[in-house]
Amino acid sequence: MFKRVLLCYDGTEVGRRALKRGAELAILVGARVFVLSIIPSGVADAAVVAGAAGHVCLVDEAGGYRKLLDESIQLLKARGVAAEGFLASGNTIEQIIAFSRRLTIDLIVLGHYPQPSGGFWWGSPQRVSLAERANCCVLVAVNAADDSPSRTT
Repeated sequence: MFKRVLLCYDGTEVGRRALKRGAELAILVGARVFVLSIIPSGVADAAVVAGAAGHVCLVDEAGGYRKLLDESIQLLKARGVAAEGFLASGNTIEQIIAFSRRLTIDLIVLGHYPQPSGGFWWGSPQRVSLAERANCCVLVAVNAADDSPSRTT
């Protein structure tokens, strides 16, 4: 059923919940796991702007994302999940779609970001959503505020 799973991880609590749920599912079905961490558009621009102004940018945003990605891979390995990580930058939805196609993913797992616009992963009303563009299943990991084990999410 699901042999290749893409876990989208952004370092937030919501992202950690999705990583946990995706790992649980991957263990159950024996899936190969890929973790994708995306540096949002505009984050890497700080170094460019600082350099153009003749200053050094001391903030290493990409290094922070790489560290989060490496930590997520270690967490998965500690749970017995063999995982491979990828760091990308740019538009979140475009990167998820590109990686899911490149890696022939069967299931994309991501966190739920409740917002009136439909959430972080879903884009805006002017664009087609991730769920509509993906050539695979999409699992949105939703948890109760208390993350109680008796609740099925």
